[in-house]
Amino acid sequence: MKKGLRFDPRTKLCVILFASFSLMVPLSFFYEYLFMTVLFVLFLLIGEWKKGIGYYSVFWLLAGLDYWTYPQGDHVIFGLLSFVLIGSRRLLPTVMSASFAMSGTKISEWIAALQKLRVPFSLIVPLTVLFRFFPTLLQDFKNIRKALRFRGIAMSYWDMLLHPLTTMEYIIIPILMSADNTAIDLSATAMVRGLGNSKKHTSIYPLRFQWQDYVLMGVLVLCIGGRLLWPSLN
Repeated sequence: MKKGLRFDPRTKLCVILFASFSLMVPLSFFYEYLFMTVLFVLFLLIGEWKKGIGYYSVFWLLAGLDYWTYPQGDHVIFGLLSFVLIGSRRLLPTVMSASFAMSGTKISEWIAALQKLRVPFSLIVPLTVLFRFFPTLLQDFKNIRKALRFRGIAMSYWDMLLHPLTTMEYIIIPILMSADNTAIDLSATAMVRGLGNSKKHTSIYPLRFQWQDYVLMGVLVLCIGGRLLWPSLN
């Protein structure tokens, strides 16, 4: 079992908001590197070092490829490749922040955090269904592939691309039927658990800020302050 620091879901939500903020404003490479390093350290602290190394390696790979394509001239191919590399590199912190937020945090903890933030229940209920829908859908997809292999129909990802009609018959149609039933079941489950009740709810997950949450919030504030005071720092 992975052991590491646990961060409050509200702190993780602040990390996602900060990543979204960094995506909307121009940043020098120094601030990109700084934020990615902070996220990498966070993955190490929560025990997800494999994910952290993977994301961090992808970041430096994209940065290295962009550094190589930049002096190649004004050819349209290199210009387009540089655009894709920079766009992917700028989007990576947001993806990494979302992965950090979902790592080690249960759906029930997110619900408790949203209740602490006084989010309306009209928004909490669909979000709850949405959070539980995609993991269930992914599990259904795996089960469908196992059933196909059991019947002697082994379809790889490459076969799915090369044979779209077969993919629709064996994969997409069963997933759509399963998704419809899953959405109905999850909606009914959410209502049975009382998520539609407007009265105050209790939770078995007591949420409170700890020292690591305050430290992380302070680091994010320092990053925002540094961006505002020294926007072109390299």
